[in-house]
Amino acid sequence: MPQIYLFIGGLLAITVIVTRRSHIFNRNKRWKFKEEVAQKVDEFQKERQLMHQERFKETLLKEQKGKKYDFSQFKLVLRKADMAMAKQQWIEAKKLLIQSLALTKEELPVSLKLATVYMESGDLKRAESLYKRLAEIDHENPAVYESLAKIYLKKKRFKEAVQAYVQAIGLDENDDRKLVALGRLYQLLMRPSLAGECYRRAAELKPREVDYLFLLADACKGAEDYENALFTYEKILTLEPYNEKARNSAQDVRIKMNEIEKVMIP
Repeated sequence: MPQIYLFIGGLLAITVIVTRRSHIFNRNKRWKFKEEVAQKVDEFQKERQLMHQERFKETLLKEQKGKKYDFSQFKLVLRKADMAMAKQQWIEAKKLLIQSLALTKEELPVSLKLATVYMESGDLKRAESLYKRLAEIDHENPAVYESLAKIYLKKKRFKEAVQAYVQAIGLDENDDRKLVALGRLYQLLMRPSLAGECYRRAAELKPREVDYLFLLADACKGAEDYENALFTYEKILTLEPYNEKARNSAQDVRIKMNEIEKVMIP
């Protein structure tokens, strides 16, 4: 009898193990099936959306075919959009700009305004996406890369911001504003030498701009380049002899240089 009980117990244990494994297998199979279905639904939705966009384009082309281009209507809508932008009425400006896009084949200038509206209204995701598309269409427009840099700054994506500013400056080397913006970014990243180079180039473009000279002198101090810092403060004093800030800063640098000289000379 004990042997029969052992046999029945073993049989029951095997049955439980097989049933559990079957349950686990079926559960995994169901999960896999659900994942496959979800993937298929996602692919179908993307295809459907793409087809809808294509149908919309075809319908729009059919509607526009044979119609005379109404330049006066386009200018009227665009002017209203500009007025809304000036008043910071971003929702109205966006609506008018999208409307004006449907009235013109020259989408680039309108899209630039629309991207600006997205950025100013805080819709950074749409702004970034549109500016990236504009960079592909008009890859030699420095304003596009400058705007992308500003978006990356707001998102604290500093490396991408630097790259965008460098591209913008490469396309327009004579824009002192971009150079100063890049310099400030380098200062934020604790790179005073690179910041100083940006300020130096900006100051060369506008040699009488005292604010640029102060930025340059401060960057030189940050890089412990006291000789050039002093030279820059003295240059400010030649432009503005009674500038107390430059006078006091120059004196501080002289004291620092004397201290360093004392340490170096026994």
